[in-house]
Amino acid sequence: MNKQRLIKLIEILKTKTDMDHKLSVSDICVLLEEGGIPSANRKTLYDDFRTLEAFGYDIEYDNGYYLSEAPFTLSEVKIMIDSLNSLKNLDDAFLKRLKDKLYSFISIYEAKQLKKLEYRNRHRDLHFINRLEDTLNAIKNEKMLIIQRRTKKESEEIAPLFLYRENDYYYLYYHYEGSDRIYHTRFDNITSMNLTEKTIDITIPVEKIIANIEESSSSFHSSETSTIRFTIINDSERLRQRLQDDFPKLSFTGEGFFIKTSISEPLFAKLSAYGDDIKIDDPEVADRYVTFLQKIITRNSSENRNNQ
Repeated sequence: MNKQRLIKLIEILKTKTDMDHKLSVSDICVLLEEGGIPSANRKTLYDDFRTLEAFGYDIEYDNGYYLSEAPFTLSEVKIMIDSLNSLKNLDDAFLKRLKDKLYSFISIYEAKQLKKLEYRNRHRDLHFINRLEDTLNAIKNEKMLIIQRRTKKESEEIAPLFLYRENDYYYLYYHYEGSDRIYHTRFDNITSMNLTEKTIDITIPVEKIIANIEESSSSFHSSETSTIRFTIINDSERLRQRLQDDFPKLSFTGEGFFIKTSISEPLFAKLSAYGDDIKIDDPEVADRYVTFLQKIITRNSSENRNNQ
């Protein structure tokens, strides 16, 4: 048995075959030779196929040979790639390495197909993964973290509890030493982090953590805010006064205005009262607002059908 030939054969079958792309014995021999394995012939390949099948590889023949079962289906890889692409502030180089690993589980033809359908997030943070790694290590080893947030001048020593993902963002839940109250912050608002050797010496009941998730995940109000720009479509003095009453942190600029606020369902509920008098300029926030409105419409339609 030539182990090197077997390894190369597996690689060829995994990357260059699927149900729509099959290889003849001659094709495989040529590819093996191109890969530096010149000793393959029809008989040795048949023996290799039987060896691989004994190890659990499902090699099929239908006018050519192909590997019929990959660890992941095309749809499963698509879901995982989309999930990676939706994450905010992932370093591009790290993201590419992860996606290349996932693509290695499907054929090059399927990978090419998926790459055409990829959504790419423009915003990547080079240090995001390092902070994420430190956080996970701190949680695992029950160590304190020192973090610096955009909205705070001073650094803070916190006891991290867990990470929670919502709306394509990670949220870090934590508490302070000497307090059993649970706080949360959007992870990408943390600008720097240091892992300490100080051990967390407090236990918070699981029920309290669950209750805090249920309470906060509906809106994710926190001290962190985003600046959202709007354009005024139907301008009037009455509209501007109403906006100032509803949004104390509002600032007008020409034909539009800015609001510093957390992006949440309570915000969208308040904006819906303005109808088409204003327009959200940020496409991402606008998409989330549309999703919020669609959810309300779907819910109301379902309730109306149930009442009939």
